[in-house]
Amino acid sequence: MSLVIKRMESQPTLFAARPTRLSLQQLNLGAEQNRSVSVNVWRNHALESIVSLAQPYFAFGRWQVAFNFGDYDDSLMFAGRTAADLELLWLDSSRYLANTDFAAWSEWLLTRLSVLRAASNAPIIVATWLQNAEQHQQMQALVDTLPDIYFADIGSVCAEARVELLDMRIAVATGSPVSNAAQPLLARKLACHWLPAALSPPIKALALDLDNTLHQGILGEDGIHGVALTPQHKALQESVKALQQKGIFLALVSRNVRVDVEELFAQRDDFPLKWDDFAATEVSWDDKARAIARVAQALRISPDAVLFVDDNIGELVAVTSQLPQVHAIHAHENAELTLRALEHYPALWRWKVTADDVKRNQDMKANALREALLTEVTDPEEYLRNLQVTLVFNRAPETHLARLADLCKKTNQFNLAMRRFSLSELTERYNSENSCVACVQLKDRLADSGIIAVIVAERHGDLLIIEELCISCRALGRQLEDTIVLWTIRHLPQFQTCEQVCFRVQHGPRNQPAQAWLAEHLQVAPDAVQEGLNGIPRQTLEQFTPVQSVQLIEE
Repeated sequence: MSLVIKRMESQPTLFAARPTRLSLQQLNLGAEQNRSVSVNVWRNHALESIVSLAQPYFAFGRWQVAFNFGDYDDSLMFAGRTAADLELLWLDSSRYLANTDFAAWSEWLLTRLSVLRAASNAPIIVATWLQNAEQHQQMQALVDTLPDIYFADIGSVCAEARVELLDMRIAVATGSPVSNAAQPLLARKLACHWLPAALSPPIKALALDLDNTLHQGILGEDGIHGVALTPQHKALQESVKALQQKGIFLALVSRNVRVDVEELFAQRDDFPLKWDDFAATEVSWDDKARAIARVAQALRISPDAVLFVDDNIGELVAVTSQLPQVHAIHAHENAELTLRALEHYPALWRWKVTADDVKRNQDMKANALREALLTEVTDPEEYLRNLQVTLVFNRAPETHLARLADLCKKTNQFNLAMRRFSLSELTERYNSENSCVACVQLKDRLADSGIIAVIVAERHGDLLIIEELCISCRALGRQLEDTIVLWTIRHLPQFQTCEQVCFRVQHGPRNQPAQAWLAEHLQVAPDAVQEGLNGIPRQTLEQFTPVQSVQLIEE
């Protein structure tokens, strides 16, 4: 049996309303991994049993996670710390609040987090439980004062599932008061939400089958009014629509006659999803792997940012064998199980949704109008003038650093160095005299694309090194790359006294567009761009003339 089939068949167990310890321990999903990470655990109570229960969830997401456990330490001295991809504070708050009030404890905790933040650039998760909503708000405000720190509320996970969090009868024997019933839920939350949201590039699109996935029945056999929208399928559609409203692209990938599917969405007023909710539609009898590849191309994203949902396990196996980067969920005949699998799929859940996330679907719809306009005009200047394009340059983007870190994490195609700077690393460079962090916002008369580019530069003698250069795929194809990059660099304070600008390059599986752009300025073939530093004379940037039909604004 293939590992893909094993993962699909494990979904009812993994994503049960209340997974059990025994059922999780009996799963064997194989050892296929596409990502290995390390986690430092700083704790004052046990986590080992939860980590053990989390293993099948890591295997489902094809993660291999090495946990480095520190000793029990209420003082959080971080003794013997080594570099890791993530720092996890696993805290029993009652051990502190039994001896002090919440205000004093939170003030002390902030000092310890500051020490850890100074020592580590990795994301930090503070996982604990609190006594009331007011303390929750105060804890959230506390972690927001430092970059790249997240609050994982253990209590809310159990409250939502109506499971008792604590069982003091087992505390001495197990090293933790967390109840046996709560542990599988927390294992799933840790493996499916908290760790992937802090470490992994997010899922950007859902590629959805139609028949027996979004409704019950087969359109071609049962007809428009014969397919059933069960309460479970309605809830699934509502959840999918909520994801779309948070900035996740929706694509319909169905083996059907297109006019029949269009008519289905036109006539079924009871469907929460509407035809216009889909940013891309592939309705034909073509191979679904090719269809999903076209969806990714149309949405300007990588296949590894696509989650494919289909009721046919054979289709899931075929697609993932041809496109192994694509994520996959089996749409169960009970749509409630599909919904829970979707709710818990790694890298789909996010710590927070930004304004730029929400703009994504509106901007993608505007792209169709932009492309139509491009076919009507032959002069690029006229095209941009008609769109009324505005670029806003910001050399002091302190309030946008979280968005810039998100852009570093997500961007694959126009990403020269592939450094994937974290929020703490960007904050460190923003505050350094020898470095500069800048960003660019793009908008036109059709849509506001939000922040679409980040540049991180560091001064080394007479060299200005561009350590990170990312442009969102949503901004590509409008012939603005030179203006976005060269104009921004030319106006950095560190540029004024440099002799040469060097771009750091790392070859990635999908960053050929960025390499091709740099190759043009190096006057070499794209495959001749070397890893490491590639220099462009200062005069090249000084002589650059931005596109005249674009309005340039500096903030």
